[in-house]
Amino acid sequence: MKLTGLQIFKYLPGGKKEPEANCKKCGFPTCMAFAMKLAKEETTIDKCGYVSDELKTLFEEASRVQQREITFGPPYRQVKVGNETVMFRHDKKFVNPVCLAVKLESSDSDFSQKFLKIKNYSVERVGETFILDSIALFDRDETFEQKAKQVSQAGIPLILVSNNFENLQKILGSLKDSRPLVYFENNETQKIAGLQKEFKVPVIVSGNSVEKLANNSSAALDNKTQDIVLNLNKLSLKNVVQDLTYIRRAAIEDKFKPLGFPVIAFQKDFDENSTDPINHGIIGSVLICKYSNIVVLDDFNEAVIYALITLRQNIFTDPEKPLQIEPKVYPIGEVDKNSPVIVTTNFALTYFTVAGEIESSGISSYLVVTPSDGMSVLTAWSADKFNGEIIAKAFKEYGVADLVDHRKLIIPGHVSGLKDEIEEEMPEWQVIIGANEAVDIVEFLRRYRDKHLNLQA
Repeated sequence: MKLTGLQIFKYLPGGKKEPEANCKKCGFPTCMAFAMKLAKEETTIDKCGYVSDELKTLFEEASRVQQREITFGPPYRQVKVGNETVMFRHDKKFVNPVCLAVKLESSDSDFSQKFLKIKNYSVERVGETFILDSIALFDRDETFEQKAKQVSQAGIPLILVSNNFENLQKILGSLKDSRPLVYFENNETQKIAGLQKEFKVPVIVSGNSVEKLANNSSAALDNKTQDIVLNLNKLSLKNVVQDLTYIRRAAIEDKFKPLGFPVIAFQKDFDENSTDPINHGIIGSVLICKYSNIVVLDDFNEAVIYALITLRQNIFTDPEKPLQIEPKVYPIGEVDKNSPVIVTTNFALTYFTVAGEIESSGISSYLVVTPSDGMSVLTAWSADKFNGEIIAKAFKEYGVADLVDHRKLIIPGHVSGLKDEIEEEMPEWQVIIGANEAVDIVEFLRRYRDKHLNLQA
């Protein structure tokens, strides 16, 4: 944890009441002012010529990065992993989302087909578009270099895996701008350090136990290797949470430098690995939650990948800043003066779920989204962020009355108690209690159409 201004001040001449106190040579009027600026990282410790070795050591320890951030991939599509500072997201937040990669072998007879699927994969969820982050290409035949260039030319961040040092050297010489993450499986620290020094690429250091991994990482550091990704190359569902938690805790809480790097986990390294996609989903979920920074899946399975993206998106949102959308009126479908008017909050997941069900119903509607600090309907209602006054104000600001000829407003069924409150604030509008759950919206809107829209027609 970084030192506070008061903690720093105690070690400065002003705090120790020495003759050099408040000399102003650092550019600040007092030692206290310098300490406060130093704590905020608005100056550097070398500005003071009287800093003790004890303070320098404490400051260096406190300022050390807990988990180094590693980047790989081309400049226009870089992957960032690591840089985590907490064990649990509610303490602060997690920084860089887990990188999801898929394993491809250069000798795979279906390489082109699989590569095309990975290249074109794209899904949208809660207003965000996701693609696969990386391809882990394994050296299995003489086409390795050609396949690496193919992936690189597609702009996909690349993880190169090989036990042939000369192959890696040759490929890296021709992929200067791609900056792949490199895994020399023989794990010879001097050669790994040589690759990083020559080609300026991040490298993977592995070990079949946490102790061995720490030793290998220490050896790599002794060889001036800096951009390291750690890999436990022997995994089991029984021990993986314990081992990866130990590595993360050593980095975050103990600031143990050899383990202060991102972790990559290959699904292939699990003893219990199988071809069952459910098994793949389970392993991927475990790794995302505890605590792999890069997860390399054995196969490209859209169902499994979408499930993992959903999990990752939920974990890597800031708990203090929920996903939210702009409060306004959203026309869904080909709306007209008779279209239903539905109201909800601006929690992104609520909006996209409700909007999707409205689209599925085939009944064009206006969806009025009120400002609610990104809270869901029940949460916003209990926090008094979704009430009659707020809804009435939103309708007025958005000019909802000018959009339709009728005066019927549909509210979520779970907040049916707001009916009287809304009608008091908006006496010209009739409040209709809608569906409790999003899955019931389609059926509700069809009943609404039969009862209200046909009468108007």
